[in-house]
Amino acid sequence: MKLVLFTRGDSSAPRAGALVDGGVVPLGDYTSLDPVIDHFASLRDELERAVARSTPVSLGEVQLLAPLPRPGKVVCSTNVYAAAENEKPPLLLTLKSAESVIGPGATVQLPAVGSEWTLVPEAELGLVIRGPAKAVKAADWRGAVFGYTCVIDVMARGDQQFGRDFWLAKSDTLGPLGPCVVTADEIADPQLLRVRSFVNGEPAQDYAMSDAQYSIGEHIELATTIMTLNTGDVLACGTSRQGLRPLGNGDEVHVEIASVGRLSVRVAVPTGVHA
Repeated sequence: MKLVLFTRGDSSAPRAGALVDGGVVPLGDYTSLDPVIDHFASLRDELERAVARSTPVSLGEVQLLAPLPRPGKVVCSTNVYAAAENEKPPLLLTLKSAESVIGPGATVQLPAVGSEWTLVPEAELGLVIRGPAKAVKAADWRGAVFGYTCVIDVMARGDQQFGRDFWLAKSDTLGPLGPCVVTADEIADPQLLRVRSFVNGEPAQDYAMSDAQYSIGEHIELATTIMTLNTGDVLACGTSRQGLRPLGNGDEVHVEIASVGRLSVRVAVPTGVHA
């Protein structure tokens, strides 16, 4: 099932729904996906019946939001794909703020920085957590992963002293995700997925999850050794260095992961800042 959060009309409150071929089917009175994730096993039959008997609302009548608009944690990986054969640096994890998250169709607001900085959109598979998950062994990772989403980890390239590049990358709006959360049962093996991105319609990144230096299980084990992952947390699994290009004012970025979805955002630069 593909779960979304949406509004219908400018003044409506967010509602949970299921994304289907004909549009979106509202799922009861849920205004957040967190309770759906926590109780999905017991809710599933009820939700599937609701989808089967309901007429979808067309996508033209709704606005899809980030399915997890304020995750407690957005964990970002330094995992690299299609790297040199002898290259395997240690796996590191960093955090983005909840304020970095925006949804499909929203605008990435690049921070007001000098020309010595560039910002690039890293296309990544996001793991959506069902928690609490702590001290999970790599072989048991599936018990902590509820589903998958697309992530654009906008990363800064510039002064690395004291980790200033990682700090700048935590800016508001630099962590788009969506358009939905695909439940894990829909994807037999996420290592077979392919991640593609486009900037202004031109192909950018294109890599296979199977080319990762570190597996999904290794990510979950490392993260849950350090911290407790809770329901609705997102872990972005790293990216390929190939195809990355700097962002500028007015750019459009699209990320596609087959079986997961297509996430599209716009880019804007503050007035008076060169880009």
